[in-house]
Amino acid sequence: MTNSWLRYAGLVVPPLAWALSTQLGQITPYIDCRQTVSWTAASCAALLVASIAGVAALRPTSTGSVKSNRFVVDVGFLIALAFVFALSLQGAATMLLDPCQR
Repeated sequence: MTNSWLRYAGLVVPPLAWALSTQLGQITPYIDCRQTVSWTAASCAALLVASIAGVAALRPTSTGSVKSNRFVVDVGFLIALAFVFALSLQGAATMLLDPCQR
């Protein structure tokens, strides 16, 4: 029962990390422009690690139907990979673009 929520980690964690990174990407460039530390890239990297942890948490459990477990794991894996890819592109953009130029 305690591991049943781990089946849905790939469906929940990466989209939430991407949404949080998108919102922080609107706020932190103003802070980055005033300081020498790139908070946008740091927050994107931390959320990328959280998304990868969501992918790693996907594993089939022995409860319920085998086909339904496999389907949830496969769909969660594909969704998580799509958001990990989006976060990696977002992180690359924060490294390449200067936050002070508008």
